[in-house]
Amino acid sequence: MDFTNKVVIVTGASSGIGAASAMLFAKLGAKLTLVGRDENRLGIVAKQCEVANRLQPLCIIIDLTTKGACETVVKMTVATYNKIDVLVNSAGKCLLGSLFDDAPEIFDELIDINLRVPYKLSHLALPHLVKTKGNIVNLNTTDNSRVRHGFLPFSISKAALDRFTKSAAVELATEGVRINSVQPGFTRTNILKNLQFDEAEVEHVYQCLSTKINIMHADEIANMIVFIASDLCPSMNGVLIKHDAGQTLYFY
Repeated sequence: MDFTNKVVIVTGASSGIGAASAMLFAKLGAKLTLVGRDENRLGIVAKQCEVANRLQPLCIIIDLTTKGACETVVKMTVATYNKIDVLVNSAGKCLLGSLFDDAPEIFDELIDINLRVPYKLSHLALPHLVKTKGNIVNLNTTDNSRVRHGFLPFSISKAALDRFTKSAAVELATEGVRINSVQPGFTRTNILKNLQFDEAEVEHVYQCLSTKINIMHADEIANMIVFIASDLCPSMNGVLIKHDAGQTLYFY
């Protein structure tokens, strides 16, 4: 795979799968726009990307849910590189919430970052992607099809992202632009820690299964994201790829 002279935007690039994807794109020669909220962590990722391909990434420290943020990302990228080839919507959040909650703030927050931001960024980047015949990769989760107590707002936001991916694929195909989604299972990222899940306990449950499923590393998901974004699969469009170490064989 070769991304030399390709311009790639990666949101959620300061940690986890977004960071791993950014570093792999850099190793393959891409010119990068890295978007995140944590300046220190994004700076570390940017430095690693620069070491990998001797190209300094454009770093945008911003909360994508704030007014004008998505516009800023697209405008700064085009102003810096004059084009966009790939948009990776990796930024996202998982919070516990319920229909019994007194207020719908959690629902609104998850819809904003997990659905509205990818939709808006895709809309804004589309004119540029049409010119380059580029593509969009959405990062989702295998868990969006699983009914679990406490995950109602999260599940709704992620199920909607899948519907967005498939519906948008029909529209974008006429312009030569692809859009696909990667659905990882449990992966070693900050999300597990933020939910206060005991990673050792989760891994123990997986290891007790007949196929001894492991919690995956972000690098493995990054490999799939970069492969989908590459020129190796030019006809892949509207596909939801479950990459979950066989998790759905047991829990769905």
